[in-house]
Amino acid sequence: MLIQQKGQAMVLSLILMSFAIMVVLFSFNSAQLNLKSTKLQNTADNTAYSVATIAARDFNYKAYTNRAAVANQVAIAQLVGLSSWFNMTEQFSETACDYFCSVPYIGQAIAAVNKVITVVNTGVQPFLSVMVTLENAILHALSMSQNIIHYAGLISTMSTAQEIVEANDPKAKLDLMQNPQMLGDIKDLWVNFQEQHTRNNQKNKTQYSDFIAVTLKSRDSFSTRRTYSLDRPWHGNLGIVKWNTIKAGGSDLISNGKNKAETWTAMDTISTHWRKWGCRRFRCGWRHSEYTLGWASTRANEEVSIRNTGNNTSWGESRHYNKQSSRYAARDEQTSGTYSGVQPFFGLSNTAKGINQTGNISVVVSKPQKDVGTTSSVKAGEQNTNPALNEKMLGKRLNALSTVQVYYSRPRDLMLTSSSWSRSDNRHEYGNLYNPFWQTRLTDSTSTERSVVLALTRAL
Repeated sequence: MLIQQKGQAMVLSLILMSFAIMVVLFSFNSAQLNLKSTKLQNTADNTAYSVATIAARDFNYKAYTNRAAVANQVAIAQLVGLSSWFNMTEQFSETACDYFCSVPYIGQAIAAVNKVITVVNTGVQPFLSVMVTLENAILHALSMSQNIIHYAGLISTMSTAQEIVEANDPKAKLDLMQNPQMLGDIKDLWVNFQEQHTRNNQKNKTQYSDFIAVTLKSRDSFSTRRTYSLDRPWHGNLGIVKWNTIKAGGSDLISNGKNKAETWTAMDTISTHWRKWGCRRFRCGWRHSEYTLGWASTRANEEVSIRNTGNNTSWGESRHYNKQSSRYAARDEQTSGTYSGVQPFFGLSNTAKGINQTGNISVVVSKPQKDVGTTSSVKAGEQNTNPALNEKMLGKRLNALSTVQVYYSRPRDLMLTSSSWSRSDNRHEYGNLYNPFWQTRLTDSTSTERSVVLALTRAL
């Protein structure tokens, strides 16, 4: 038997359609939240990365300029060394003329050579003096440029971060009330992680003396030690008589104490040493005589007197080998140019020594809930369209936290055929402001950083 049923399916259809609409709206909201969250996170990452990149470039610029300062310091060492060497050569030619200019033919040749050397040296000395002063001006410019870049980087960080946020998402914002960690991290980068070093602020610090040590180790062979023995006929051995001729010299940076500029100094001497076997009063032995041939010394400023400084290891051990010539050289010291000592420079602070990265730099970017574009922002009469419950955001905003670090890494494989960038001693190199190998990387945020963001978002 067939039973005919009658009724309306509209009610059931409306119920099913309501559920379907809620599913669609929920899916739309989920998609919007996922899309906007990803975009906001990318904005936060780009902003944090940009802030860290400014810091990395600041570090690398200071590394380049510190290396340039070392190179220019070495150039001054070379210049005062050349000044001393040319003066010594002129004195040597005059001594040779004193001995041999009265000898026919040979004397005329020596006199001509002496005249040429004197003319050349007369022209060279003013040039070397000007070059020392010019190098000193370059050192001042390098120091000043570090200051300009340092404070420009510090000031521009915030404006650059805001520009990055606006360029990535015009509706997002960098709220300073949400970013006390970022402000503290920026302060750490430019104030605590690095600092300017001068000869007057080295209490419990070694960076200034380290810079001088790096400079001295960077000298070329001419500046470090130009000491050697001359070949025959300048040395010989006749049994009871021996002689040898030693040319000694070098350039040294003399430290003159607190509040006083350092001085580049140079000394060059040449002497013939005779040793004769003989006996006096029943005592026999070798008797030494030094015959001075040439001498000279040059200083880059008047902060120091060469006569009263240095020791037997200074200036290529000139005082050790040629004592009398060294005394003459110190007596006849000359000043070449104007030199103001080692200029202030930026280096890592004591707390940053022996590490390879900065602390995290935290950046929080937010967007108001009304700009997220979910159904809660769509008006339907007096009520928001609401699939079950409106999505609720903490502080009525969508937030994204990004953390980044500046780290130091010396590359080892930039060259395809060799490891030209690696250290020759294969030792690990810690972060420093002498090599421009500072880079940027995104890092994982810590639980403390996330907790601070959460607490601030609730409070605001």
